[in-house]
Amino acid sequence: MGCFNQECNDTVCLLDPFCCSIAWDERCALEAGVLCQVCRSTTECQVPIPDLDEMNTCGIAMAQNCENSMDARALIPGLKFGGQAWSTDIDRDVDWFEIWLDTPQLLSIEMWTTGSIGVAILDDQCPPTTLAEGVDGCSSITRACVPAGRTRVVVRSILFDNISCQDERSRYTIQASVSPCTPVRLINDRCDMALPVNVGQTFADTTNATSENTWLPTSCDDGAGLAFTHDAWFTFTAHAWGIFQVNTCNILTFDSRIAVYSDCGGDLLACSDDACDGDGAMAEFEMACGETAFIRVGGWGVGGPITLSIEPVSTSSCNCPADFDSSGEVNSADVGLCLAHFGEMGGPLDLNGDGEVSSGDLGIILLSFGNCPP
Repeated sequence: MGCFNQECNDTVCLLDPFCCSIAWDERCALEAGVLCQVCRSTTECQVPIPDLDEMNTCGIAMAQNCENSMDARALIPGLKFGGQAWSTDIDRDVDWFEIWLDTPQLLSIEMWTTGSIGVAILDDQCPPTTLAEGVDGCSSITRACVPAGRTRVVVRSILFDNISCQDERSRYTIQASVSPCTPVRLINDRCDMALPVNVGQTFADTTNATSENTWLPTSCDDGAGLAFTHDAWFTFTAHAWGIFQVNTCNILTFDSRIAVYSDCGGDLLACSDDACDGDGAMAEFEMACGETAFIRVGGWGVGGPITLSIEPVSTSSCNCPADFDSSGEVNSADVGLCLAHFGEMGGPLDLNGDGEVSSGDLGIILLSFGNCPP
């Protein structure tokens, strides 16, 4: 699948050398559609009539998530399923589907819509890992190699844009198909393709990842060199102020490496090679509320399955910074923590930002005594 326009091809390959040096894949075609007017589809979208409809009634907000998706419609390969992804300025519809497979397969979800509707393929965990995510369009195909067992698919409005059930832009049709898995490019193979992750564990497989030429300083060399191959990218946005830890210590089958950056091509915040038992990596970095870090995870010559773990080390709540122990209230325990760290430079306990834990910070704690705001 390509764009038969040399100027457009050159533009895409300048942004994404993978498209010309290795293979022009589906993501390259999507990039061409965004970057080049000549490569955008001009045909009118015809949304097929579905064979079956979603389980939910349009316009009724259902409290569904990965723990409560009892009304998920079972996908049957070859059958078309229809639905309506309505939205308001504060809420949006999320439709859940699921498919059960006896063996690992390449799952493809084709979607037809005239609206801003997206589809995502999720694993069977809770919270889930996004295996693949598709853009809106008519038609678009989202693919992922999925394991045997249950795989979930969600369809939802991308925007909070007051799209009613009577609006044709709320309508969509999807169709699932399966085929043997072949090596495919990671969706988060580059920094600008990074997938968002939260505190907790995220499973990934970097076997088919390519290697990005992003710098590492010599300070990251612990004796084994600076090789960093088969890398995948993630973003983490802090919902607390302080120090966080990222590691690959659990379920590791190869020598891994971690680097954390402030942005794509930005400052290096932390790096690690062999910091925990085996060949796992572990790094700590400091974040302010709302800041986003770019986490790069790779190996030394190879890739493989990893479990990426992110945990708070020493943090303060964004809406209650004096609650150092995250108890839900500011009390004598927080005073004790402040006194125990008196004279230390900076950190989460430096509430007034003067560079030192001191009497000024103690005063803020005393003025904040009581329950934290919701």
